[in-house]
Amino acid sequence: MSGLNIGGVNVFSGDSNMDRTTLIRVFIVDDHSLVREALARSVTLEPDIEVCGEARDGVSALEQLAELDPDLVLLDFTLPDMTGLEVVSAMNRAGRRPPVLLLTGAPLDETERAALADAVEGFVHKEDERDTLIAAVRETAARQVRKKAATPREDPPAAAMNAGNLTARERAVLREIARGHSIEQIAGSLAISAATARKHRENIMGKLGVRSTAALVRAAVQIGWY
Repeated sequence: MSGLNIGGVNVFSGDSNMDRTTLIRVFIVDDHSLVREALARSVTLEPDIEVCGEARDGVSALEQLAELDPDLVLLDFTLPDMTGLEVVSAMNRAGRRPPVLLLTGAPLDETERAALADAVEGFVHKEDERDTLIAAVRETAARQVRKKAATPREDPPAAAMNAGNLTARERAVLREIARGHSIEQIAGSLAISAATARKHRENIMGKLGVRSTAALVRAAVQIGWY
């Protein structure tokens, strides 16, 4: 999956052709009211974008999203009650998830970018220019239109089907991997050696049938173990 970098914004998709007369309904989730207001002002200046709702935490976001069915969610990475990716995981479990642009306040390294590419549709840094935000919103919405036009995949993901094969310790390691922790951090957190943590990662990848850290993150989100 390729990433389109537009002035610091990463959107994991292809071309951005979209009829500008199509109204894009955006839902904003951030615990800071000033940030929500700034985002709302930025996107609603465009004739093809409107804000259909806002939330300050994960629980209220999930409650509203079940009713509003927006075209796109601007979701803060860190919320008072859960992480943004935990919100994504909950939406996946509910079976109804609109595309998500994750809002981050810190620089991301290549490993983190790769992991996010399999968990959400893209990410935007909060300090980026308004034009970059608008470009990411339009590109992500356009890709969703193309996705809906394609034949949906009915088969459940293989990784989710094989999740029952993991031991309790392997599930714990998978959660740590999905949260972006290094092998050394995982070893310290779980009171095991780095070699043991690497062996667990190898076993998890074999059982789930995946070959990369990014795929492990995607599997964790699909399973609901983020």
